[in-house]
Amino acid sequence: MSSEAPKLLVFLHVAVKQRAFQGALQAALAGIDVTAVGRIGDFDRALQERPDAVLTLPVVLSARGLSVNLRGRRQGAEDETYSLVAADSIPDPARIQTVGALDLLGRDGTDAFVNHVIGAHPKVERVTKVEDLLPLLQMQRVDAILLAARLVAELKKASRLNLMQRDLSTKVELPAAVNLGAGGPQILGALSRLPAQLSAAMGVDEWR
Repeated sequence: MSSEAPKLLVFLHVAVKQRAFQGALQAALAGIDVTAVGRIGDFDRALQERPDAVLTLPVVLSARGLSVNLRGRRQGAEDETYSLVAADSIPDPARIQTVGALDLLGRDGTDAFVNHVIGAHPKVERVTKVEDLLPLLQMQRVDAILLAARLVAELKKASRLNLMQRDLSTKVELPAAVNLGAGGPQILGALSRLPAQLSAAMGVDEWR
């Protein structure tokens, strides 16, 4: 029998630095080896190393042919609102030509995801960190940025821009986990008991 700790692979974009996020997860998940990545390429490479469980957005899991075993929820819902944010005026999805977004699925996949959520086909500028979205607006490289509505307040605190948001009708499923190996059930059980503050950083208030 192997005495190795079960391995959890995490691919989520949160408002804190990736290393701090990994550290917080590692501290909360005693006896579990946590690897948190912020880039889709790193995620795909780590996935080939056969982790026991994966925690990411369902849209990422389904793109890799994986099914959800544990879902994050907030206020009873399995999905959340996303917003378009622009400087000085409320963005019109039909009129924006360029949009900044987090790279969830590589170029083609992220383009398709953004088009689906916005309901239009702007040019997509991809970034790998939440904090990289704001500079796209500050440098006027995009007309608007797309992100989870719950993150907009943090953005406004960090910027002197007059940020205005439009909540979109197409919602995005909250983070979820899949069991891939022998240690998977142990990891999923531990995830369901995560401290509330750590779950909240992922937009989740309960796991089921």
